[in-house]
Amino acid sequence: MAKKCDISGKKAITGWRYSFLRAHYNPTAKRKFEVNLQPVNTVVNGKKVKIKVAASVIKAHPEIRTGIVLPLAGKSLKRRRKILKAHIAKATATKK
Repeated sequence: MAKKCDISGKKAITGWRYSFLRAHYNPTAKRKFEVNLQPVNTVVNGKKVKIKVAASVIKAHPEIRTGIVLPLAGKSLKRRRKILKAHIAKATATKK
């Protein structure tokens, strides 16, 4: 499975590993910055669904853990995740 947040789409990025040499930070090697993904069991339309969500998204949207009501009957997992992402974005926009 992909190491990607099902809600925000965050994924690993690359950067430099630095060493401190002669009073300067020097790039020495490439490295990967991973996303802090957490498995979340949430309720969608009365069914338990397990999704991978970035910790920053859980912190910003605690309603993910309590459960979400969406019209998802008969939809594929990929489509469910897309609808879930849109629902959370809509809920965030109404709060502001």
